[in-house]
Amino acid sequence: MTLSDIFRRTSIGLICLTTLFAVEGWAIDPEDVPNDFRGTFVSCMAKGEFDPVAAKEYAEQWLASDTGGDPYAFYCLAVWTFHTGDPRRAAEILENLSEDPVLRDTDYALTLLRSAGDLFDAAGELELAFRAYSKALDQNRFEPELWVDRALVRAALGDFAGTLADLDLALALDADNVEALVFRGSSYLAVDELDAAADDALQALLLEPFNIPGLWLRAQIALETGDAQLAASDLERIIARDQGEYANLAREALEIVSWAAQKSTLE
Repeated sequence: MTLSDIFRRTSIGLICLTTLFAVEGWAIDPEDVPNDFRGTFVSCMAKGEFDPVAAKEYAEQWLASDTGGDPYAFYCLAVWTFHTGDPRRAAEILENLSEDPVLRDTDYALTLLRSAGDLFDAAGELELAFRAYSKALDQNRFEPELWVDRALVRAALGDFAGTLADLDLALALDADNVEALVFRGSSYLAVDELDAAADDALQALLLEPFNIPGLWLRAQIALETGDAQLAASDLERIIARDQGEYANLAREALEIVSWAAQKSTLE
């Protein structure tokens, strides 16, 4: 395997956030559910902690009963639809729920749209994820992480101009956002803007000297510019501080860098 093969497995991919939709992070606070439906809602959510399939069926029965509280039943249905393995359907429910008359003018609408974007992304429905994040940004354009969310989708779609535009806006709102700096640097690297990529990598590492994705990005740039010594140094730092995928890839890359250096010396 060549160095380019190893780095191709990362530059954007390992920087992307994984989808988080934990049971503990219920978007709807039971205290905000009307008394008439609160007990049913809490019961529906609690059931899924032990049996998501049963909770999904409970939510469906609730909706079929015409007892009211449909927005809260749909939310419970979305959560356990996701946990039973259908993120696309869960995302559709959440996106539609953000437009429900009970919730659309509350802070919950933004949370539901962002979760919908996350789940569409997890389902590989990138255009739908882009739509959900764009709707969220229509509601709040001053949340830097929302711009990062949409930038990740744009990068996956190969739209690096759009990715860079979104990350510029994220960093205009939060100049010290290390994740956004590394992500933008990786995007610059993908379009061969090495000076801009190097600037972002440097700024990220000034803020967090041992940021693993930042070190990985700088190692890539160093190799592109012929600085094998800096690349090796950053790869060694990754190996010393990371126990996951980056460390494994850094070992592979370092072996190739060391072999190339030895070969050059012999010649």
